Amino acid sequence: MRDPYLYEDVPVLRNKLDIRTERTLDLIEAEQSRTNMMLLYEQGFSNFSPAGLCEIHRFLFGDIYDWAGKYRIINIQKAEKLLAGQSVWYSNDDDIERDLDKAFEAIYTVNWNACSREEFVGALTRLFPPLWQVHPFREGNTRTVVMMMTLFVETHGYFFDKDLLAASAGYVRDAFVMASLGKYAEYEHLEKILLDAVCTEPMPEEDESQVQIDEQEKYRRYQREPYTPSPHTPRIDTES
Repeated sequence: MRDPYLYEDVPVLRNKLDIRTERTLDLIEAEQSRTNMMLLYEQGFSNFSPAGLCEIHRFLFGDIYDWAGKYRIINIQKAEKLLAGQSVWYSNDDDIERDLDKAFEAIYTVNWNACSREEFVGALTRLFPPLWQVHPFREGNTRTVVMMMTLFVETHGYFFDKDLLAASAGYVRDAFVMASLGKYAEYEHLEKILLDAVCTEPMPEEDESQVQIDEQEKYRRYQREPYTPSPHTPRIDTES
């Protein structure tokens, strides 16, 4: 099955910069999306809906891809080391709109402002993985969902250690994988890092000359080898 998102002559995502080397594209995409995350964070955001998710994806990746902010038109899979090379089952392309609506409806059933911090994190842990599992875009889904989660947390009066999640990208993605296995789902991994990331006080100002020991330990807890995302591939089996 030919992937319409790739160049015909090289297995690299078509992009506005016409970069034909995967490593170069990954590096530039990562830097550009990181810059755009900071811009969006400073700008502020409150549209927590399917349209808002598309808006975030477009903001983060619109400088790189023409299809940024648009639902994918193919089914995709991704081999996961945690699953012995198997993939999480992402939504079929023609079910994306329905599945996102369902996921956001569940989010809005919670009285978030009445939750304790622990209850708030527990609800995040169980209600944001369904957004991630839809995987509505060809690439960039984890960063988009994490960005929305960051903004959602701070809209509700908490402070979010976004640097912790950025520095622990591999752990975060694995945690979403493990929270997206249906009746076999393990939520404790995602809950663990979110309990460290969702705070009632703002993050201390960074001081490179004397980093607090407890902050060092918190970050070390989730550190792994440098995280290099592997690409998604078309999924031929479209059975639901």
